[in-house]
Amino acid sequence: MNINVQQLKNDRRELETRIREVKKELRSPWTKPMAHLQYELIDLKHRATELCILRAWARGRHHLPDVERCRKVAERLASSYLREEIAA
Repeated sequence: MNINVQQLKNDRRELETRIREVKKELRSPWTKPMAHLQYELIDLKHRATELCILRAWARGRHHLPDVERCRKVAERLASSYLREEIAA
């Protein structure tokens, strides 16, 4: 699988940064409803896990014990991260 690793790393860093921001806000005293942030955190963690699955799959490994799920996630995401070949 020939994926654009740099783009994958950048996307994962962006997700990690946003996860830290959301966690910081959730750890502060709640002065307003925070359910939307809790749901956003769940979604961010899910997306970060999927990117880790793709990275591991590209290296021939499995990020989770469920190999079938890893394969499905990697195949679904791979098209978004395919490296464009430069024609010579």
